[in-house]
Amino acid sequence: MAGEEIIPIELFCTSYQVEESFLETLESYGLISITIDDQRRYILMEEIVELEKFSRLYYELEINVPGIEALQHMMERIKQMQQELADLKARLKIYE
Repeated sequence: MAGEEIIPIELFCTSYQVEESFLETLESYGLISITIDDQRRYILMEEIVELEKFSRLYYELEINVPGIEALQHMMERIKQMQQELADLKARLKIYE
């Protein structure tokens, strides 16, 4: 954890009004990682944006965690396809 910015889970849950069990469920699905140090649990600051998105999906749109996992997988796949498309377009410009 040296050099990484972390935030205690309790602070995140209080600030964003989410349950700790929600974060634990996200971790069990592999959507986030929880770090344990000195008997305290932390999340990396770099995961905050994703956690905010997951929290909105879960609490505001009432999408369950398996649904969030499916949406996350689809969004990652879309990003990969967009990158592939950009790469192919760049290769095609060679022949123009």
